[in-house]
Amino acid sequence: MLTLIGDSMAKIGMKFIFEGAGEECNTCKLRFTCSTMLEKGRVYEIVDVKNQKHFCPKDEAYLILVEIVEPSIQLAVKSRSAIEGMTIEYEEPCGLIRCPHRDQCIPIGISDREKVKIIKIIKSVDCPEGSKKIVEVQRI
Repeated sequence: MLTLIGDSMAKIGMKFIFEGAGEECNTCKLRFTCSTMLEKGRVYEIVDVKNQKHFCPKDEAYLILVEIVEPSIQLAVKSRSAIEGMTIEYEEPCGLIRCPHRDQCIPIGISDREKVKIIKIIKSVDCPEGSKKIVEVQRI
């Protein structure tokens, strides 16, 4: 998938969260390349930087064309659900704000009740709710 991004972020391996398009983007001729294919709140990773620039009227700057993918996400799941190749429905866990694993239990880029496929089991973690494993998943 292709999109346009600012000079300072146009580096292979850079990840970003799409915050949504502005109102002025609705009539821009670049909207189909720039933002139409992206989902608000999702994480994307730059895998290639093209040698093309386009002027953005909203930002009043030139943006660079980049190729992006939606990267895998690491999250904590109950140990009994942690099976490589298994498709599960992500459920936001408990509401413990001071839990040391909170970022892995509620990662950025995935929503409650969304289906994901477990790609790899990373490690076990101790959780106040019981045994959990950190897994690498891909949205489906």
